[in-house]
Amino acid sequence: MPSLLGGGEMKTELMKIKDLKKYFPIKTGLFGKIVGYVKAVDHVTFHIGLGEVVSLVGESGSGKTTIAKCLLLLERPTYGQILFNGYDITQIRGKRLKDYRRNVQAVFQNPFLSLDPRMNVYDIVSEPVQYHMKLSKKELYEYTSRLLEMVGLDQSFQAKFPHELSGGQAQRVAIARAISLNPKLVVLDEPTSALDVSIQAQILNLLAELKEKMNFSYLLITHDLSIVRYISDRVIVIYLGKIMEEGPSEYIFSEPLHPYTQILLSSIPDPFTQEVREKTILRGEPPSPVNPPRACRFHTRCPYVMDICKEEDPAETDYRAEHKVFCWLYAKK
Repeated sequence: MPSLLGGGEMKTELMKIKDLKKYFPIKTGLFGKIVGYVKAVDHVTFHIGLGEVVSLVGESGSGKTTIAKCLLLLERPTYGQILFNGYDITQIRGKRLKDYRRNVQAVFQNPFLSLDPRMNVYDIVSEPVQYHMKLSKKELYEYTSRLLEMVGLDQSFQAKFPHELSGGQAQRVAIARAISLNPKLVVLDEPTSALDVSIQAQILNLLAELKEKMNFSYLLITHDLSIVRYISDRVIVIYLGKIMEEGPSEYIFSEPLHPYTQILLSSIPDPFTQEVREKTILRGEPPSPVNPPRACRFHTRCPYVMDICKEEDPAETDYRAEHKVFCWLYAKK
């Protein structure tokens, strides 16, 4: 019987994303002539450590989900490298791709869209196990039962279909399927936003418990900053396909540096006093990713914009250990 807990030793840095770009062509006419590109992700570099929870935050359309899809190989990057355990997965095929799929799983926003309505819970959870592992029928049943128990569902759920489940139960099934192969990285794409508020905390607690038991790394995609502080080790702030700021969760929430980060955090209660910070409203609409602003992407909406912001792209500034920002306000003289 395969173990649900444990695994071989791996490097501290599980995944490294280098200079990632994803451009979607805009086509027109009968022959599909390319007239431009949607620059969804543009020169993004970051890493995910073993057992670490990294959150990507930003407005809708900032490129968070596109990054996740590139990591899941649901989209092939236009340029850049995605190094997993030291090898580039952007061009892999065959057995290596199968091994990568086993090690990187996902939990999506709406479980009723990610679960096949024609399959019962047992078939949904056991399908990836049957594909990747050689188990007898008895072993497969016992293994699936253990998975469901780990996410808080008893054996009676195995015969149920998705339409017979509540939103929280369906998301627990989706989580059981995601952890069934003991992956090293689980991508969480808005895992609680489709659930009732009363259920969200239960799902977040479950994800935290599973991480401690199985030493997962999580990449959390969310716009809900109230859950980022609760679950994240490190936060990456994305705006219009580029990183604005990156650092440990406690730094980002206690001393946000980039004006965009400050504005995002101004609308949520302080995690300790529950007092709402002085709220700052973003002026204007987000620019089009088809024709983004030159130099700093945020300069058209920034309250502290300077001339250099319109002329040169800000370089990375290490404000302190592990806390960096891409902003001319902090550029080293």
